[in-house]
Amino acid sequence: MTGPRDIRSDDHRGNRSHLSWGLGQRNCPAQTPASLVAQDAIDLLLDALPELELDAPEGPVRRPGPFHRSLTALPVKFPPSPPIFVG
Repeated sequence: MTGPRDIRSDDHRGNRSHLSWGLGQRNCPAQTPASLVAQDAIDLLLDALPELELDAPEGPVRRPGPFHRSLTALPVKFPPSPPIFVG
């Protein structure tokens, strides 16, 4: 079983662990399909809205936390576009 003490902070070779997926016996069994779905959704969004831009002059605002990195919001702007029908 892998625990936090087994992962050295200066050794990142092959270390793809992330707290949201869990470690060891309590890891997420749907990690690979969930990552693929997220990557496909982002690709479709960027293809549909090629002029998508970050609308935060000061940069994204992060939510503080000792065990995660997350955004409080991700404001974007883009010109109007027709709906896309995938089917």
